[in-house]
Amino acid sequence: MLPLSSQNIQSMKLSTILFLSSICCLLLVGCKADGSDVDASPATPSTSSSATAASTSVTPADTKGYAPAGYSLVWSDEFNEGTMPSEKNWGYQSGGHGWTAKELQLYQDADPDNVGVADGLLRITALVEKTKRNAFTSTRLVSKGKAMFEEGYFEVRAKFPSGEGMRSAFWMVGDTVSKIGWPKAGEIDLVEHYGKFPTVVGCAVQTPLNYWSKKSQLGGSKIVKTAESDFHVYGCLWTPERLEFSVDGEVYWTYDAVSLTGGLSYPFKWPFYMVANVSVGGVRGPGGELKPENFPASMYIDYVRVFQK
Repeated sequence: MLPLSSQNIQSMKLSTILFLSSICCLLLVGCKADGSDVDASPATPSTSSSATAASTSVTPADTKGYAPAGYSLVWSDEFNEGTMPSEKNWGYQSGGHGWTAKELQLYQDADPDNVGVADGLLRITALVEKTKRNAFTSTRLVSKGKAMFEEGYFEVRAKFPSGEGMRSAFWMVGDTVSKIGWPKAGEIDLVEHYGKFPTVVGCAVQTPLNYWSKKSQLGGSKIVKTAESDFHVYGCLWTPERLEFSVDGEVYWTYDAVSLTGGLSYPFKWPFYMVANVSVGGVRGPGGELKPENFPASMYIDYVRVFQK
């Protein structure tokens, strides 16, 4: 019941794949003018060199994954403790106003039906659940004020839910958004998955020059046939000049700063916080018919890791 649209993708080998992935990423929703300026609660900032981050147990060197040579693990959440996300690492952005994409869910604040930790996995679940103004509930988990980083290699191992109308994402927002607004603060959509196209994943950037609501968003996509059934490693290497997006160590899209535009094309010069969410419906990205049998719809994250030089 939810119509959609899309923007800017890398070329694919087969024409059918090109058509499919372009639909997915031309509208690729980075989730932004989307209330990322809403303060997460609770927030207890801490600071460490080039990163603002809560101190968590750093895992052994054999968890390096696909981090480039010369990068070391500086922060991670392995989701091995407790039954809810660590309050040292994560807070919540809640509300059911539809955000800017006219989404249908109410984001709950630490509701165990919508979010939890078990068996070494983080679970974020969208439910058919009637509230005063919404027909669905879900979670929007954020590291705002707790774990914020400027540059580095970011890696997430995740598996996505199935079902048309579902959008699952792990992304990052410039913490300056509260002061200068979006899209000036910038946004890095590390990975997005739309249930409409189960075998496609995508990435995108939102900048003052190119952003989704201007219908000029830039992004890439890749066929991952088992995105819903198996875990895959999604990465982003963020340097002063470039963003490289990868799946299982294979780079599939690169974004370079555009010369002669200053920070307008590359507003990635300050700390960003991380966001994980599952949304329902909306006017951005491939939608489709919402079917009750597709709920509950859960995204699972095995770990989140940040590496820096």
